[in-house]
Amino acid sequence: MRTRTAVRVWAAAVLGAAAFFVPPAMAGAVAADPTPSPSPSPWPSGALPCRTGPMSPTPPPNTPPSAPGTPEVTAVFMTEVRMRWAPATDDDGIACYYVRELKDDGTSVNVATFQPAVTEGSVYLPWPPSGVPSQVHHLYLVAVDTMGALGPASGTVAVTIYNDVISSPSPSPSASPSPTCRVEATSTTWTGGMTTNFAITNTGSATVRDWRLTFAFPDPGQQVTAGWSATWSQSGSAVTAAAMSWNGDIAPGGTVWIGFNGTHAGANPTPAVFRLNGAACA
Repeated sequence: MRTRTAVRVWAAAVLGAAAFFVPPAMAGAVAADPTPSPSPSPWPSGALPCRTGPMSPTPPPNTPPSAPGTPEVTAVFMTEVRMRWAPATDDDGIACYYVRELKDDGTSVNVATFQPAVTEGSVYLPWPPSGVPSQVHHLYLVAVDTMGALGPASGTVAVTIYNDVISSPSPSPSASPSPTCRVEATSTTWTGGMTTNFAITNTGSATVRDWRLTFAFPDPGQQVTAGWSATWSQSGSAVTAAAMSWNGDIAPGGTVWIGFNGTHAGANPTPAVFRLNGAACA
């Protein structure tokens, strides 16, 4: 018959041994590198490292992933570029997508990293240097598989970022040419908000291509929040509406209609001075 002391010693030994035992399945779950959540939201823009599995000193042969689809730019607002692309494929699984910018000297840099299940998101590019009206960025994607293999590059898309700073024209002793465009603006105002529509008419004899309408808000409290039929951006009081792919040309006598919703701080005067591709409009 065992004594109470012997029973206590035996129980302590069993519990002590159990404390050092971890089932193999549980141990694997602790040691495995967690995979990113397949959320539709991108990781924060920037060249974050891609999560891949640990590579052995002598990795087995590995087939790189296929190339993603050429990115399609769906919207540009100030320095934010919204794009989407067709996914890449790989037998080992995709770990992430890198968005890269091709520089003029032939080198490239990572500008954003997206999770493996994401095929749409925003990339933030720098403003053009002071005094430079616009800057073109050439972007493409590459996929990385879970073993760390880098796939081929997608096609490249060009994105233009504008400074969008409107300056007053210098007085000229010579007569100004007659305007070749006309802008009619109408605005509906309510407490704190507004809807403004524009009709842009080409009154000249030549087609206006890839048009950009610029104007300045008269009141500092006026702000564009969302627009249609143009890519809208605002810097201070300066506002720019750039043509979409489907309405980029205005034939002689033709008109395009655009507009936006916005907010104001109590006053909502209608802008009075408009420029189309830099030329003053009537």
